[in-house]
Amino acid sequence: MSTLDYSTKFFITSTDLINVLCYPRFNLIDYIKKIEDFLSLDLKYVILEGNTILYNDKILGKGCEGVVLKVQNIKDELFALKIRRTDSCRITMKNEYDFYRLANTYKIGPIVYSYTVNMLLMQFLEGLSIEKWFLQTKLDSHMIKTVVIDILNQCFILDKMNIDHGQLNKLYNHIIVSPYDLKCTIIDFESASISRRVSNLTSAFQGLFFKGIISKQIQKHINYENKQIDFLKLLQEYKRNISEDNFNSIISLI
Repeated sequence: MSTLDYSTKFFITSTDLINVLCYPRFNLIDYIKKIEDFLSLDLKYVILEGNTILYNDKILGKGCEGVVLKVQNIKDELFALKIRRTDSCRITMKNEYDFYRLANTYKIGPIVYSYTVNMLLMQFLEGLSIEKWFLQTKLDSHMIKTVVIDILNQCFILDKMNIDHGQLNKLYNHIIVSPYDLKCTIIDFESASISRRVSNLTSAFQGLFFKGIISKQIQKHINYENKQIDFLKLLQEYKRNISEDNFNSIISLI
């Protein structure tokens, strides 16, 4: 552990981590089980870094069902670890793990490695949430189109796989953009389903072009105003028939 690590890196048993591991309410049995899970996954440290603040600590993310932490194993390898909240309605992380494994077969989502009842161990991603990327990056039309097409292509693949992510109407929380190669990664499959009608592409498209902060940023650099009606027609046709031809028509118009 370097000198710089002391303020952010903690052994898994450190009392400084209790409130984060047992968010939002401490439970002794839950805490002991989570420590056991850490050990079963060969994890040694939690590194309190990220863009989300929880109890004055920095973490990678916080959702309705879990918190995400940066962790390090006994081999000094870095991972992202999703930990089930103490008030979660889920009884295990297996369902989300299974959806990640399925998406990973098409190179979608962070690579998932293992799970326990309380934890999901995943690839650690360097990058920004898509909203912050749009707000903090010096953009040009090529960069925007590269990111948009990458997102929509992954959404099309998920649609064809009949996996509905379920939360892509909230893009800002569910896509990470790499600062190095503009690669986009869809995250958080906790609400995914194969039993409802898929709407990945149409949901993401709305957030990219029709409403919200991201669409406003796109409009500053590329004027799509005169294509709105055409976009809507193509999306309606795509909803009726999720096909390669209909997808390519949307991409061509972009």
